[in-house]
Formats: sequence, C-alpha cells, structure tokens
Amino acid sequence: MKVLIFTTRQLCYNSGYYFAHRIGEEIEKLGIECEYCEIPENAIPSAGTQIAQPAIENAGKSVDEEAEKMLESYIGKEYLAILDFNSKLPRLILDDESYYLDSIDAPFYNFILDHPLYHHSTLDCKLKNYYAFSIDENHCKYIQNFYPHIKAVYQVALGAENVISLENLQEKKKSILIMGTYRNPDIYMKQIYNMNKYAEKNMRVMLEKLENDNEMTVENALKCIINNSNIEKDSFPLILNKYYLVEMYYRNYYRKKMVDALVNTGFHIDIAGEWWESYDKINSPNVIWNKAVRFDKSYELIAGYRAMADSSPFFKGGVHDRVYAGIANYTAVMTDYNDYRNRCLQDIVQMYGQECNYEEICQKTDMMMNNDTFYKEMTQKAYEEYMNNYTWKSVAKRIIKHFLSE
Repeated sequence: MKVLIFTTRQLCYNSGYYFAHRIGEEIEKLGIECEYCEIPENAIPSAGTQIAQPAIENAGKSVDEEAEKMLESYIGKEYLAILDFNSKLPRLILDDESYYLDSIDAPFYNFILDHPLYHHSTLDCKLKNYYAFSIDENHCKYIQNFYPHIKAVYQVALGAENVISLENLQEKKKSILIMGTYRNPDIYMKQIYNMNKYAEKNMRVMLEKLENDNEMTVENALKCIINNSNIEKDSFPLILNKYYLVEMYYRNYYRKKMVDALVNTGFHIDIAGEWWESYDKINSPNVIWNKAVRFDKSYELIAGYRAMADSSPFFKGGVHDRVYAGIANYTAVMTDYNDYRNRCLQDIVQMYGQECNYEEICQKTDMMMNNDTFYKEMTQKAYEEYMNNYTWKSVAKRIIKHFLSE
C-alpha cells in the first residue's frame, strides 16, 4: 500500500514542502510508494495556532473549491498511512459532521514540529485513528498526557543533507552563521502587560521559573502555578495555549541574548533570515545581514561557513534540525545547553549556558574559529554521528517502522 503525504502548511522558508518530499523520497527507496498532495497555504481556513478553537467551530468555514476537489478524491481510499506536518487536516469536517480524515482508511500521523501548545485545535480533534510524531521527548509526553485519544506519540528527529566534501573545507568562510527569523522580544512583553492582571501575573511568574531553571519547560512552569488549584485536566492545554506569549517571549529573548553576546565578541557574524532590520545591533561593523534562503538552499549556505550558532531553548528534549544540518556539513555548531542535548550531542557540538555568559561564548567561539585541531576533531566526530543517525534515510526508516507496526 501507498503512503499519502500531505502538505497543508508551508512552514518557515518553505520547509514543509521540503520535509514532505525528502522523507517521501527515502520511503520510496525502501520499497513503499508515496503519493503527494500539496494544498495551497490559504485554501484551508486556519483556526490560528495561537488561540485554540474546537474543530466544530470551523465546520461552517468553506475550503477553497479546488482544494475541496483534491481532498474529496481521497475519500474511501486505503493507504498504509497518511502523513502531514503541523497539519490543518484534523479540523476538516464533512457535511454529516464526521471528520474528513476518518473517511480515509489509514492511520493519520501529524508531525508536530514545534510546541504542541500552538496546535491545540488540531490535536484536540477526536479522530478514530490518530497518531503523532514530535522531535522533542517532552512534547511527546505532553501530547500523550493531554490528548489521550491520540493512540501513540513517537519522537522522531529530523534529518539533514550533506552537500560538501572534505576536499572543500578550506573554502569555508571564517565567520559565524546565524539563521532564523528575528522577532523583538519586547513586543511580546508588551502584549503580556496588556493581558488582564491575573493572566499577566501568571505569565510573569512562568517566565521567572523558566529563567531560573534551565531544564524548566513552559508546561511545567504553568503546572507550578496551578498545581494546587482545582483546575480540570481538560482545561490545562487551553490555558497554556492562551499563555502562548510566554513561549514566544522566552524563545526570542534568549535568541537575542545569544546574538548580542556573539556580536560583542567581535567575531565576524553573518545573519540569514527575515526581520533582522529591527535588531538593534544589525549595523555593528562585524555583522552582515542577508535575507533568508529557501529551505532547500539552506544546506549549501550552512556548508559554506566554518561555524554556526543556534538558540532553541524551546526544545528541552530535542534538537533543532539546523544543528543536524551543521554537523552534516563539517560546520562547527554552538547551541544552548540542556541535559538532553548533553546526552545526545556531547563532544560533537559546543554548548553554552542559558545565561549566555560573554566570557563562555567568547572562549567557545574562539575554539571553533581559531583552534584548527579542535575544529577538525569535533566536526569529524559530528559528521560520523550524522551518518549513523541523522541522514534522511535514517529518518525514513524510523517513520516506516512505526507505520508498519500499527
């Protein structure tokens, strides 16, 4: 039987399309045929990823006519599995008020690529044959706990592509690459201040807990506040969804803190991404800003640099895919520390503490940029780890194992 792979969201820098087709290519190499369906971004009405809505509230919202015809063509068909990324599909309801995905004879796998708090409106849909993937083990536990109708949740790390050979390492630019979209954390703090006093107080306490404990997750920060209250279990994900500004502030505050520290070291910094014109140090003499590249071109960009810095404090039990892209291409990677990454990435990346201490970041950056022996040993060991665990072939094998076991 075939695997049906949807793309209902393009995601950052067109990464959704890339993930769907790259994983599909490797699944097909394993002998299982894939069928693809790309739905235009705005063809399915969005409930919004920040304020949750029950699926039934979207029943009256019309799907684009062309997209509706595409979706109807799969009704009644049988597949080994259906896969989508941060999917909109679970919310779709037919005229008889049954779920669209229940009309296809196949288990549905929703690959959640960020915190599940942003996907409450789709995770909460009571599909008959619902599964999920996540790149973070804490996110898996969260989904299992608060969405018990989802039959199983599996941690699956994303992969990366090698596009450079050892012979070309001398051509790497001796600068530090930073990738991603810039969002000023002050914007989110202002929105927190504009919440009602009860919500504002709770969100500020959550931020304090996140700041004081490097291993604290946003969901555990909320649990600390409401642990002694009589709140219903069903209400917890709705509250966390409402408090999404905590997560948005937290991730963007620490990204800015890391970039500030790197800029202050004086090393050459190249930034690639959107909205950095509003970053207050963008005109520093050691900073060059380039607009973002499409995701399928990002590997070539990363491979062109000796070092790359990552900030992803929202993954306490997982690793951002740009880290794997670095280690796949002999680019020295520096990312933020947590216990999970220390277990998975020890000796193959540099890690810095949440406080973004200037001296620590300066020392570790200097090791990556100026110590050739250290650089070669670390990146070679990292590349071997990539080959063993983080190729797209490895990802496809892990996914197929779950498809075949259900």
